[in-house]
Amino acid sequence: MKIKEAIEIINGTTSTVSAKESNDFLQISSENTAIYGDWFLKMPMNATNWESIRKEWGSLSPNIRPEDLALVMDIVQRLIDTPTKERFPEKKYRLRWINDQNHYKNYLNLNGAWVFVDDEIDADTFTESELEQLKKDNPHLAPAIDAMKEPAEAKND
Repeated sequence: MKIKEAIEIINGTTSTVSAKESNDFLQISSENTAIYGDWFLKMPMNATNWESIRKEWGSLSPNIRPEDLALVMDIVQRLIDTPTKERFPEKKYRLRWINDQNHYKNYLNLNGAWVFVDDEIDADTFTESELEQLKKDNPHLAPAIDAMKEPAEAKND
């Protein structure tokens, strides 16, 4: 399970608990944190067991529904069971070409063919595994793909 997925499940399916990522921790708190404190569970992103998770049971609101708390505990256990490197989304890349005539970057948009566009927003993004597949499918282009690879910014993912 990915961290982002865990946060979305907790925030999307519970009415008395909320989750957020903060400073390399997953913080889980009662919905009414102004009264009951910041969090009742604070999980390091690389936690592999319950011993490394800080617990502040005094921060639990008496209004937390038992089924919400049970869901949170299940989600935390699923995160612990997920290898650390799999908890985060795969990095994304764009393929860029620098036009020697105008020195502008152009980006690949496959769109059924190899088409270069001026705007990185219109560029396709690829995971590392997708790029490897693209190189397998087009072995003669593998060196160009490696040379064109550029990290995509999070806002475009």
